[in-house]
Amino acid sequence: MPHRLTALFRPIAVAALALACIARPAMAIETGILTLAHDGLERRALVDMAPNAEKAPVLIALHGGLAGPYTVRRKARVTLAREGWVVVWPFAIDDWNDGRTDWRGRPHDDADDIGFLRRLIDRLADAGVADPERVFVAGPSIGGIMALRLMCDAPDLVAGIAVAIAAFAEDYECRQGPAKPVLFIHGTEDDLVPPGGGRIGGWNPLVAERGNVMAVDRTMEIIARRNGCNGFEARALPDRVPSDGSTVEFRRYDGCDQPLVHFVVEGGGHTWPGSSPSGLGERIVGATNQDFSATQVVQDFFRAIAEGDSATPPRRPQ
Repeated sequence: MPHRLTALFRPIAVAALALACIARPAMAIETGILTLAHDGLERRALVDMAPNAEKAPVLIALHGGLAGPYTVRRKARVTLAREGWVVVWPFAIDDWNDGRTDWRGRPHDDADDIGFLRRLIDRLADAGVADPERVFVAGPSIGGIMALRLMCDAPDLVAGIAVAIAAFAEDYECRQGPAKPVLFIHGTEDDLVPPGGGRIGGWNPLVAERGNVMAVDRTMEIIARRNGCNGFEARALPDRVPSDGSTVEFRRYDGCDQPLVHFVVEGGGHTWPGSSPSGLGERIVGATNQDFSATQVVQDFFRAIAEGDSATPPRRPQ
C-alpha cells in the first residue's frame, strides 16, 4: 500500500481482502479502519478504496439502528470502490445525532456527528484520495434521518443524498439552503419508521425509545419545496417478483432545481429492496421488495451526479 494510504488507515483482514478480490476480479481495493479523535472521543470509519485513489468521489454510508457498518456493508454489496470511488462506513457512538429528541425535548444523542463527518471528509481530502466537492451520503433508517439532517444543516458537505426507510425527525426544522439531489425510498407497511409519522418502533414494545418521526408525505413536501419542484410523474415498475408481497411506484419530480426521485414500495417494510430478507424476520421488519435493487439505483443516481449529469433526473429503472 502506498505510504500516504498507510498513514491514513490501518489495513484489516488481509486474507479476507484477498479472497474478496478473487471473487470480484475488477479494480483492486484496500479495506481499512480510519480512526480520528473528535470532541474528546475516538471515532472510527471502515473505508474501501483503490490503492491509487486520487481526488475520487466519495460515498458515505450511514448505518441504521438495527445493524452496524459491517452488516450494512455486507448486505448492501456496494461496488463503487471497484470503480475508483472511496466508500466510507462510519460508526455512530450510539445512535446518530440526527435531530430526534427525547420526551424532555433534548437531543436523543448529543455526539457531534456533523463535526465528526466533516473531519472525516477533511482527512480523506487532505490525503489526496477524496474530492470534497463530490461527497454523497446514503443511509437506511436512522442513517437516513442523519443524511436528511446533513442536507439541511451542513449542505456544504454533501453533493447529494439517498434516504431509505426514514423521514425527518418530528418537529425538526430543515434550514433553507441550496437544492440538493435526493433519492428517497420507503415502504408503505414499515412498522418501525411509520410512514404516517410517530414513534420509531411503532407498536413494538421491544424497540427502545428512539424518538419520533414526521410523516413521509410531509418529509417529501419539505424536500420538494427546498428543491423548487412542482409536482411529480408517477409510474409503476414491473412486478418482477410477485411472491415478495409488494410492488413499486416510481415518482420523478418535475421542474426541480436538483433531481428528486422517490420509490414508494407498496406493501414493503423496514427493508432494503433487492437485498436478502432480514434475519429479524418478516413479522418484525416486513416484506423485502425484489423488483429493483436499492443499491443499484443509489449507485446509478450518485454516479450520474458525480459525472456531471445532475441537471437531468435519472430515468426510472427498467
